[in-house]
Amino acid sequence: MNGADLIVDALVARGIKRLYLFPGGTIAPVLHSAKQRSIDLFCARHEQGAAYAALAAARLSGQPQVVVVTSGPGVTNVITSIADAYYDSTPLLLLTGQVGTTDLCRDLPLRQRGFQEVDTVALLRSVTKAQFLVEETSTLRQTVAQAYTLAGSGRPGPVVVDLPMDVQRAQVILNTDAGVSNQHVSCYSNHYGNRFPSTTLMQPDSTQLKQLVSWLMTAQRPVIIAGQGVLLSLAHTELRRIVRQHEIPVSHSLLGLGAMPTESGLSLGFHGHTGNQVAGKAIQQADLVIAVGSRLDVRQTGNCYDDFVPDGKIVRLDLDAAEIEGSRIRTDLFINADAKASLTILHSQLQNQCLPDWSDWREQINQWRRDYKLSYEQRYAKKSAIKPQYVVECLSTISHGRNVVCVTGVGSHQHWVARHFDFDFPKRRLLTSGGHGAMGYDLPSAIGAQIYDPSALVLCIVGDGSLQLNIQELASVVEYQLPIKIIVIDNHRLGIVSQFQQLNWQDDPTTGCKWNPDFASIAKAYGLAVLSITQSSEVKSGLRQALAHNGPVLVHCIVDETEDIVPMLLSGQTLDCMWPYDK
Repeated sequence: MNGADLIVDALVARGIKRLYLFPGGTIAPVLHSAKQRSIDLFCARHEQGAAYAALAAARLSGQPQVVVVTSGPGVTNVITSIADAYYDSTPLLLLTGQVGTTDLCRDLPLRQRGFQEVDTVALLRSVTKAQFLVEETSTLRQTVAQAYTLAGSGRPGPVVVDLPMDVQRAQVILNTDAGVSNQHVSCYSNHYGNRFPSTTLMQPDSTQLKQLVSWLMTAQRPVIIAGQGVLLSLAHTELRRIVRQHEIPVSHSLLGLGAMPTESGLSLGFHGHTGNQVAGKAIQQADLVIAVGSRLDVRQTGNCYDDFVPDGKIVRLDLDAAEIEGSRIRTDLFINADAKASLTILHSQLQNQCLPDWSDWREQINQWRRDYKLSYEQRYAKKSAIKPQYVVECLSTISHGRNVVCVTGVGSHQHWVARHFDFDFPKRRLLTSGGHGAMGYDLPSAIGAQIYDPSALVLCIVGDGSLQLNIQELASVVEYQLPIKIIVIDNHRLGIVSQFQQLNWQDDPTTGCKWNPDFASIAKAYGLAVLSITQSSEVKSGLRQALAHNGPVLVHCIVDETEDIVPMLLSGQTLDCMWPYDK
């Protein structure tokens, strides 16, 4: 055996059946060993595409997936996807090829010693939970096993293992007692640190939960905020049981959408920068806000931190204590525990309690629904222009009742999807780039979702700007015959930044009036079925036709280029005063 075989042994022992990769010389030993063990090799057209495909599978499965790239440009190309996984708590194991140990620059006063050498550990230290450089074969199995466990434990995230070429190729002698010959025992792996605090699935403090129950018993205007932590801990069932039994309104973070079915009368959609004004009103005027698995970042709260929930108590329930320690939002009660365990006990403690009648509060929220209904009535452009929100609503309606994974890129279309598509975890799920906000997330993530769940209807709703970041992955769609439905919302703008520029400087250099190619022709050249939609009257029939097609299809929708995200929370505004509804 050689070192690469030991690496693959460790992966097989953990049930890994697929690697997501882009090949290169310094990682070739691992790839050949994996093929000999009948591990499936998904080879994307770019390292970023490979890692985003793995990221989607990890989000859907909740288990770490394995990304494999070569040294040098392989490492630098994959960093965006790894950062995305880090900021959105997605478990990935990244295996990177590296030059031989004798070619490592180390502390020498050189820029580079080996061909395609980069300091992988240094480059990835800020966006991975832990980093390992393996310098001898004796620790390969142990290191890969430890890295895999770290990626999926506590608060999930990516972990990198850097693998010099000579370590992968080194011959090892196995024996039944020690596993690896003693000639290698004196060597070790360098572990360069863990950026996440130790987070195990902690049980909640019962006294703190009793305090929360007592506050609920006196509250008049309660709101629950469901963050992605609810979904990561699979606590949606426990959340819904509490919400439905006691009729408590629920808002969501962007990544928490679907924790409550968005069609529910108790769901307020999502709140924040591009959220629902009704949710913002309810949170801002609540007298008790219970945030579960949500870090309450600036995109959720706005930058008027001291005015967030000014007349109410804020309860934070989170696995990661660092999110509270570093928060700019006041916390009146912090329950440092696993969401599923906490909500299970909370439900038990609420049994037989006489909670207030919140019907007046719910009626106030319903009045806000009538006053601040999300609309996209014609304001600026010609009447025949397609409204992007209409496209999203039609997709939601046509796909109703189906098992859907809805993937978006980053931009205006991302927020129209969050507002106008119905989500219900885990049957109708949203995959999008949250904390990192990376364009190009869309197509390769849709590929990973479809590979992971062949039975799902995978909708890739993407803007004209975001699509072009990883458009080469259309080749992967065709090669693997994945029946993804790609809906291009083409407004000839980098819309969300264009809107920001227009609001602040009355001009949008480099983001407005963008020239675009004919995306349908490009997709056809790759071998996809295609459809172009330019009139509102064509939207419903065109989308039905696309969703009925039994293979991959790209729908190119030319939409109203003047449509902005309205309302929007601007700097200096509180959640209940979004532009332009309340100036």
